[in-house]
Amino acid sequence: MKWRPWLLALHRDLGYFFTGALLIYAFSGLAVNHVDDWNPSFVIERRSVTLDLPDDPSQVTRQGILAALQSLGEADNLRGFDFPSSSRVKIYLKDGSIVARLSDGQGDFESIHRRPLLYQANSLHLNPAKWWKAFSDLFAVGLIVIALTGLFIARGRHGLAGRGKWLVGAGLAGPLAAMLLF
Repeated sequence: MKWRPWLLALHRDLGYFFTGALLIYAFSGLAVNHVDDWNPSFVIERRSVTLDLPDDPSQVTRQGILAALQSLGEADNLRGFDFPSSSRVKIYLKDGSIVARLSDGQGDFESIHRRPLLYQANSLHLNPAKWWKAFSDLFAVGLIVIALTGLFIARGRHGLAGRGKWLVGAGLAGPLAAMLLF
């Protein structure tokens, strides 16, 4: 019995089967690698706002805050409020918050929204549910099989005995160096 056709079939079929997961993990990995440059899961927007509020904290009520939020179109999103200091109010919204000075109503509005698709992909990548963890383990084993079967597909000077050994060595050099240096 020839083993080569079985390796080719296994390599091909696992490659097709895991293409979706591979692309999701690759895009998510790119996004997460640059977490210092941007938030890969959320869009955070900040802007200055002015609210009409009393300057005495004891006179600030839920109804007053709802009226002040009406001009921003955020009255339906009010979750609560508190006073981080006697001169400031912090208003908690469903998708953000506002911190405003009571003296003049000037404040900073910060809203946060999930990035479509990337949030979900990053959740799979970083915080997997139990069932996804099992799939991820199967995926990892599949990638190992794909890598190992791939070593034996090409023959001769294009195979592992030819230039393949140099490419495998070069491909291993980066990760091994990173493991040793970090």
